[in-house]
Amino acid sequence: MSTTPTLSASELSVSFGPREALTAVSFELSAGTFAGVLGPNGAGKTTLLRALLGTLDHRGSVRLAGRPAYVPQAGAIDTAFPVDALGVVLMGRYPRLGWRRRPGSEDRRRALEILEQVGLSAQGRMSFGALSGGQRQRVLVGRALAQEGDVILLDEPLTGVDGPSAAVLLDVFEAQRRAGRTVVMTTHDLAQAARVCDRLLLLNRTLVADGRTDQVFRPEVLRRAYSGELLLIDGQTALLDDAHHHDHDHGS
Repeated sequence: MSTTPTLSASELSVSFGPREALTAVSFELSAGTFAGVLGPNGAGKTTLLRALLGTLDHRGSVRLAGRPAYVPQAGAIDTAFPVDALGVVLMGRYPRLGWRRRPGSEDRRRALEILEQVGLSAQGRMSFGALSGGQRQRVLVGRALAQEGDVILLDEPLTGVDGPSAAVLLDVFEAQRRAGRTVVMTTHDLAQAARVCDRLLLLNRTLVADGRTDQVFRPEVLRRAYSGELLLIDGQTALLDDAHHHDHDHGS
């Protein structure tokens, strides 16, 4: 794995009016890293991704080596959009082509390959809205893959997704990591992040901890981020956090 940072933030801060959503967040991620961004509701996880993309005004600096690709939260997508699954994936080619050019045969071939990667070869002509929630999420990840970005930013890509779709997506994310891309995933599922991510960023409006699972998943560290949402049972740390009640406006 390369040690050259492909994504870095230095003293990154974001405010919404008088409210400070992120304060002085600094980290570096190398190529071939799968990082999980964790934190309680309102911690600023979505805000962090949008600031890294440059779609939010921020203070401090962000450096992206190469192109980013982004998968927003599922609820941000209009399921009534009149396009089929293949068409959604092809949309990921437009940033590479420029908006005046139409996708050609090579773009279509690549989009079909990506549909196969996400296990939806047979659903390419189905309308986006007719797909199940898990299938829609796989298509949105496919759209991001079609951008062929060097850094892939995923906002809660597994929340509310069925088990088979989650398994497919995790395989896709791991394949991207092995290919040398930097994958960043926000999530409420600490256990899952511990299993699949090789780097964890623990966030609560500032960076509470950054490191491997054994460095971050310690009661005294988790307590600093989750405070009253932690419960100690027989010396073990349990987390009380409802992933279904989080702030979609300014980042969970």
